[in-house]
Amino acid sequence: MQFMNRGSHSEFDGGIEIRAESRSDFFVDSWKGTEKSDAPFAYQELSGDFVASCRVEPVFGAVYDAGGIFVLDHGRRWLKLELELTDLGYPSIVSVVTNGSSDDSNGERMEGADRVYLQIIRRGNQWAFHHSKDGKAWKMNRYFELKMEDAVKVGFEVQSPLGSGTRARFTEIFVGQKEIGDLRRGV
Repeated sequence: MQFMNRGSHSEFDGGIEIRAESRSDFFVDSWKGTEKSDAPFAYQELSGDFVASCRVEPVFGAVYDAGGIFVLDHGRRWLKLELELTDLGYPSIVSVVTNGSSDDSNGERMEGADRVYLQIIRRGNQWAFHHSKDGKAWKMNRYFELKMEDAVKVGFEVQSPLGSGTRARFTEIFVGQKEIGDLRRGV
């Protein structure tokens, strides 16, 4: 994997740990007129359809600390699906779709969860986001269309927009081609 932005990472047998520095994020806030694109991101380039999945274990120290799957087309067109400590006071599955500006959505409440499985599926310009407690029974978080280039950067991102930094471990990683029959169900 390649690595971009400040922060650091270490690989271990079966996974990767990424450490984010303070005030790091990917977010384009058109309301406030701010843009951040400095969270650490470990990735590989992929072309065409793919599935990216993992088990993520972020460490929560501050609101919006998170770790998850990230897909980057270019600076203002990208996707992320994360386990995040929300401003509602509990962890949630959060997805952000950025196409010029960021569309941020809190998903299912995951109170007490310190790890979860995440999955992003690409089929052409169709995208499906899923999460799971066991890596087998997937729940859809989001399903949408967004045109991206054929070749994109796919991998794992960690953020600490308000905090002093954090880290997340990614295990049970799969990034590549896999047959998925039902985009809504994730299998």
